[in-house]
Amino acid sequence: MKRRLVLLALLLCTALAMAAPVKVTLWYAQTGVYAKSLLEIVDNFNKQNQDKIFVEAVYTGNYQDTMQKLLAAMVAGDIPTLAQIEQSRIGQFVDAEAFQDLNAYIKTDQAFAATLNDFWPRFINANTFNGKLLGLPLNCSTPLLYINRDLFRKAGLDPDKPPKTWTELYAAAKKISALGPDIFGYRFGIDDWLIESKTWQFGGEIISDDGRKMLIYSPETVAGWKYFQKGVKEKAFIFGVTGGNELDISGRIGMVVRSTGSIQYLKDNAKFDLGATVMPMEKRKIVAIGGANIYMFASRPKPEKAAAWEFLKFLTNTENSRKWAMSTGYMASRISAFESKEMQAVLKADPRFGLTYEQLKESAVRRPWFGPYPEVHAMMTSAWEQVMTNTDADVDAILKKLQTEAQKVLDTYYK
Repeated sequence: MKRRLVLLALLLCTALAMAAPVKVTLWYAQTGVYAKSLLEIVDNFNKQNQDKIFVEAVYTGNYQDTMQKLLAAMVAGDIPTLAQIEQSRIGQFVDAEAFQDLNAYIKTDQAFAATLNDFWPRFINANTFNGKLLGLPLNCSTPLLYINRDLFRKAGLDPDKPPKTWTELYAAAKKISALGPDIFGYRFGIDDWLIESKTWQFGGEIISDDGRKMLIYSPETVAGWKYFQKGVKEKAFIFGVTGGNELDISGRIGMVVRSTGSIQYLKDNAKFDLGATVMPMEKRKIVAIGGANIYMFASRPKPEKAAAWEFLKFLTNTENSRKWAMSTGYMASRISAFESKEMQAVLKADPRFGLTYEQLKESAVRRPWFGPYPEVHAMMTSAWEQVMTNTDADVDAILKKLQTEAQKVLDTYYK
């Protein structure tokens, strides 16, 4: 009798195990409307895959917090199935071959393979390393120049002819700042992807293509950084580490460069006539792709990864790409979503939402992503802050020191 009960218990456990859905764990790094939109997609997927797959979405803090938790989880052998990771923070995972090559699934999934060209090519290129497709685009963006059209008019400027270069922006900022002591032509902070974009636009470089040599110290970079320092010194620009949101909607700022994903926030909160245009350029027409992609970890069990692949396909299909873009302001990862009637109606009603796609086609590039780069860009933002908070600081000396100290970080990592 006892033996029969044991057998029945084993059979019941086996049956329950067979019936249990495959669990996929997703770590994500955003809050607000972005989290709400992602969780709606997760919920819809779970409803459509009851008894088969269950995706558990776990908020793990901001981009930096999430990266640190992932590195710790990788060491502990308790990595999630999927994670949303900001684009410049993936280097150590790439070096450790921690990400699953998605080509392994695409080769056997003819239906998905047939739609691969529907993703914006620059997004696929940004996720391809040594021929391996390691991620798919999630919340991608480019930086735009937002303008206070009311201040433009008060300063005698035409808001329909916003600056196209940094030289033109400086001239406009001077006129706007002349309106009053508490009004500034341009606001900026220490956003690393914008420092990268500005450095490139003035003709400078940051790091070599193989990630082993710092290139940030150059006459072009020195000139570019001096440009922004001069703007702060002359009070045409205002620099700050905190309080950017409040300033941007205060009506006291003539221009600011922010993410594509800021359009809806500024529309909802600014009490002035809000304009937008592509980011100003100078010597080069180039901007960094911002935001994050979603990656699968190779060490997870095969059934779990197969289930995760089904979710990735769902998350990035045309319908969800369109819904995501329309609800968050981030870019649609698929061309078909961008070309849909719904999105085209939005773009026709508000052309500001279409500006980022112009940049994506013409000038958007992958950010530096190498293993030691998070430490390097922390040093870079610190040097930038030093230059902008002390307008008498020696830009040449600071950049030369940054070059030397950052090179030591690279040499230590790759030795």
